[in-house]
Amino acid sequence: MKGRGQWANRVLDDSDIERTPEYEEFMRKLQEYHDERGTVLTPEPELGRKRLDLLKLYKKVTEAGGYDHCTTEKGVWRDLAQSYKLAANNTNAGYLLKTIYYKNLATYEIKTFHGKEPPPKELVEDRSAAGGPIMTRTFENTPPEGSPGTEAKEEDVSMSPTTVNATPAVATSSGRTLRQAPPQRQFYQPPVTTPRATSKTATTGPSQQQQSYQQTQQPQPTHQTPPQHPNGAGSVNPAQSAWTPPNSVPAHYNGTSLGPVPRPVLTPANNPQAYLNQRQMTMPLTRAPKLGAGHPGASLMTRVTMGLRSGLPDEVAFALTNLVRISFEHGDNLKADDYPGMTEALVLELSGLTKFTQGSSKDITDTIETPENRKKLDRILEAALILRNMSINVENAKYMASLKLCRPTIVEGINIPPHSALTELKHYCLDIVEAMCPLLPLAENEELFKGLVAGLESDDRGILVASLRGITRLVHRDETNRLKSVNLISIRRMQDLLLLEDEELLLACLDFLYQYTAVDENVAVLMSQPMALGFLKQLRRLLLHQAEEDYTKYSLRPRVKVSPPTQIPHLPQEIVNELLGLPEPERATKWMRTCFTPDPECDITQIALWQSYQARFTPYVNVRPLLAAADFIKNVSVAFSTASAMVIPVPPNSQKFIIKGIKPRLTPLSSKGLEYLACQWTMGADQHPENIMGRCQAMLPSPQDLFAHILDEHLAPAPLGEKISMTACCSWAECHRFPPPGSSDRRSVIAHVRTHMPDTPNIRRLRSPSTPSDSKPDAKISKTSMVTGISVDNPVNTTISKNPEEYLPPSETLVLKKQVTTVDERGDAAGVALTAALVLRNIARASGMGAKLVGEYFRGGLEEDCHEVATLNQPLSQYIYDLLIERFDEEEMAEFGEREKRRAG
Repeated sequence: MKGRGQWANRVLDDSDIERTPEYEEFMRKLQEYHDERGTVLTPEPELGRKRLDLLKLYKKVTEAGGYDHCTTEKGVWRDLAQSYKLAANNTNAGYLLKTIYYKNLATYEIKTFHGKEPPPKELVEDRSAAGGPIMTRTFENTPPEGSPGTEAKEEDVSMSPTTVNATPAVATSSGRTLRQAPPQRQFYQPPVTTPRATSKTATTGPSQQQQSYQQTQQPQPTHQTPPQHPNGAGSVNPAQSAWTPPNSVPAHYNGTSLGPVPRPVLTPANNPQAYLNQRQMTMPLTRAPKLGAGHPGASLMTRVTMGLRSGLPDEVAFALTNLVRISFEHGDNLKADDYPGMTEALVLELSGLTKFTQGSSKDITDTIETPENRKKLDRILEAALILRNMSINVENAKYMASLKLCRPTIVEGINIPPHSALTELKHYCLDIVEAMCPLLPLAENEELFKGLVAGLESDDRGILVASLRGITRLVHRDETNRLKSVNLISIRRMQDLLLLEDEELLLACLDFLYQYTAVDENVAVLMSQPMALGFLKQLRRLLLHQAEEDYTKYSLRPRVKVSPPTQIPHLPQEIVNELLGLPEPERATKWMRTCFTPDPECDITQIALWQSYQARFTPYVNVRPLLAAADFIKNVSVAFSTASAMVIPVPPNSQKFIIKGIKPRLTPLSSKGLEYLACQWTMGADQHPENIMGRCQAMLPSPQDLFAHILDEHLAPAPLGEKISMTACCSWAECHRFPPPGSSDRRSVIAHVRTHMPDTPNIRRLRSPSTPSDSKPDAKISKTSMVTGISVDNPVNTTISKNPEEYLPPSETLVLKKQVTTVDERGDAAGVALTAALVLRNIARASGMGAKLVGEYFRGGLEEDCHEVATLNQPLSQYIYDLLIERFDEEEMAEFGEREKRRAG
């Protein structure tokens, strides 16, 4: 878009404006507002070389807080202007954008967005955009235009004294003031120095240099006196001209710099007395030292440990508060061995929970409600939390397990009766037990085992998970089968929980069942239950828990792109009649689209294209004359936008006129955009001598018509009444299913010919409901194995979406399906799937009555499912094959060996 007036040749970018119904409605209301207010609206203001969308600008500013907020906050207008991606030389784009908003949208924002009455236009639109907020402007608090301070912008800085004393600004006819003149620049005037010192002066010692330095440090009198000679005499060197004050320019100064004036540097070496005096002045007055002054005191951990052991309420509270923070932030470095007595004091503090575990729930509530007991319970919770954080470290867990008071205290903690105020404490105790259980012998901790078993009946998920983990770690070295004492109700509950999609709970249940099924006696009890088969199916399902599917394709026979056709397709008579009814050049355009298709890699000579057009429509020249050759060639770009006429050089000195970007179709295209189907039946040369390819040249519009054509023309039955034994063969393209002399079973040949009928998407949409079901062509032959996950696709006549005639023969692809479950950093199986496989392996290893029940279940289909999982899940296959091998007993192994021998023989 071009500008107007003197900027008529400047091109403006109006891509920012979106003329939507919302934009038109906004601009209409904005124009009505300005007309009512008596101000001028600029509908499409320019910023740089962009035309701005006022609706977008209004939304941006209001989202940023409004005009007043953007004005008071530094840099907001600049950031908004940078979002328009202007040229780099637009340094004042932020102020220009602020002016555009100020003139067009500022008062409209106050009226519509803030719901307030804006100031009069004399205080807003009639003034410049310089200044601060406008919502609170009145005639009393707003200085008149042109007064000091009204023209300051957001980026103005404080004026220097030279600017204040400068000439006042001159107001122009537009009301704005001109920029004030800058202050006069004052050049540096070097002071006049004495002539170069003589050799005697150069040998002057440091004391004399220091005296001269001290003289320079003393304040100078107003009346300038001539400088003294370095040797102390008052005479002046005759070679020097008359003395000139330092602040004036000497008469012999020729404009060149005299260089810097060397000054002595005060150091301890040349003036040690000055440094000694300065040090004495900075030293504080000598006073008697306070008792313990300068001593750093005890460390924090020492005070914490001593505070815990002291038993004083304030010191204990201080210690617990700091230990909670330290155990959370530096839990790995907080070791019980490094601070003797700290862990014992924490356990002793935790043992006070006995007071809150006695009696009924009402008694516990009454006990907690008192302020003193409430504070004591808080200290117990803090001690339990600290011990819980410390127990994560294995060394701390060993230390706690060795304490005599720790185990009974923890057992009492996990047996706390249900109460809302004590649930958190019970969770902390269970976490401590979980860390200590691998280090405790089961025979010496019977009460602990019973407390954990009681937790299996809890409805609290955290208590249930912690109890399962504690039992699993406590019995991992048990040889007495203590798990048989767990009631069957809890075991069935573990089986039911396998239906949930809670990974943490699933792992806890499967770990418990792994320890439970490690004993044959328990397997027999488990398999004798009515839900045994469902339990095994759940374990089989968990073998693919959260498995990620992956498909790998292998090309067995890739598609080969054949060369484009060399002949223009034959047109059926119905297409010719349709083309004859069109005027030129529409007829030529329609004919090219019917017989050709765009292809950027192909071309055809202009003379061949023109001759084909002539050969098709010359017999009908009396009906409608042909298009001129030049106009016909120009019309190619109308039919195909990607095609163009080109002239390419041909050595040695010749040229070739071509049409680049088109190629002939295999079959013509109808006016509805549907491709005709070519009959690919191979004919003998004696039957059709004029057919060079030996193929039938019939073109049919649908698969039904093509199939009917084959039955009538190529597989015609014997005449009625004549008993002649006829054979039928399939001569479709390169098919060798029924080669000559053919088969006497004509129905089998016809059923086979149906498989050659193509089925394209556009024909499928237009197929009528009355089409018989037995005539539906087979477009794809697919072989898929659900067990191995291997899929072999052989799309015999599948249409390729882009160019269906370019690729022959069709491809064959092997698709391998994989389902990979959770693996560790080394790629080995882990998580829920691995634990489920280990439970199944324990069940498969069972002997006695349990083994017979397991064998029945495996022969009922579970074995095939395991083979499928082993094929799909490669990391888990080793464990699956182990359980399959473990399932066979000696008799089954002997039977399996005999069967394999018979198969090999």
